[in-house]
Amino acid sequence: MLKRIAKYVGYAVLWCAMVAAVVWAESLSRKHDSTQVVCSTEISISGGGMYPLIDDMAISDWLKRHTMHPEGKTIKSVDIAAIESMVESHSAVADANVSIAMDGGVEIDIVQREPVARLRVEGYDMYITTDGYLIPTTEGFAVRVPVVTGRYKPLFGSNFTGYANEMARDSLAALEEHIVALEEMKLPHYNRLIENNAELRVVMRDRAKKGIFTSDEEYEILNNAYKERISIAKARHNSNERAIRGDIAALDAEQEATRHQQDEVHRQATEFSNMIAMLTFIRDNTFWNAEVVQVEATGGGTEPLQIAIVPRSGRFIVDMGTTEGLRTKLETLYRFYQKGLDRVGWDKYRSISLRYEGQVVCR
Repeated sequence: MLKRIAKYVGYAVLWCAMVAAVVWAESLSRKHDSTQVVCSTEISISGGGMYPLIDDMAISDWLKRHTMHPEGKTIKSVDIAAIESMVESHSAVADANVSIAMDGGVEIDIVQREPVARLRVEGYDMYITTDGYLIPTTEGFAVRVPVVTGRYKPLFGSNFTGYANEMARDSLAALEEHIVALEEMKLPHYNRLIENNAELRVVMRDRAKKGIFTSDEEYEILNNAYKERISIAKARHNSNERAIRGDIAALDAEQEATRHQQDEVHRQATEFSNMIAMLTFIRDNTFWNAEVVQVEATGGGTEPLQIAIVPRSGRFIVDMGTTEGLRTKLETLYRFYQKGLDRVGWDKYRSISLRYEGQVVCR
């Protein structure tokens, strides 16, 4: 019995010692974090291709500008999550991870976005990334990617930063909400139609009745009065119905116009995605990456997006037409380069059109 008691007492003492050790270590850790000052910040950046949009100095300045730079602060006062969030708020950063060591060294690992083109149409100057993210140009950083120029009106505004597809999705959702709101606005008008019909039925039920002592002449007067009331009631009913249905038709027309806007947004978003796919293909293809100097874009808004490319070879411009099947058109053009231009010469033509599937039209 005494052995069992001693055993339990030993367990209790050991447990208390462990708890005391943990509390003591925690106390030392809190004291260390309260006194240890962050002495260094190491920023490592990956991604971005051959020509990055940012460097460690740009990120350091970004943190200082927003009073989030950790150096000089104690470990306890450094909010790692807040620093990560601030770094990721930089338009050129795709992802960030921040860690802090016991000696006060902070490490910030960054994955930056990779642009595939620079959009420089009227009022716009921004980079387009492989995943459709739009980044404003940064002073001091120029990326050697194809430039998209021309009379092109993008779906998004000139100051927009973010994913183009998310912007299109939000626009479509807002338009859908408007369509639903318009449908709800029809309900009072439908109720008015019901009330209008009910009012006519009340008048029609109030027929002239011939009593036992009612003469034919009196009944005729009553019946004529009834017919007059019916005539007036029907005219009022028809006038009200035309007005009500006109109001409903106006809401129908607005809904139809909104659905047309949805179609336009969807079309423009699809066209822009197709152009990004072509630009990504150009970047990833050794031949086209070296060959394509510039992309000319026209249309947008209510007009379909049209694409032309300015190659490094020859003195011609290649009209690609709409954004449908752009990769196939490039493959067709490559075969024409090999089997056609190599034979007739690169300076023979001023324009090449791949507007029609499977056809190469030269002038």
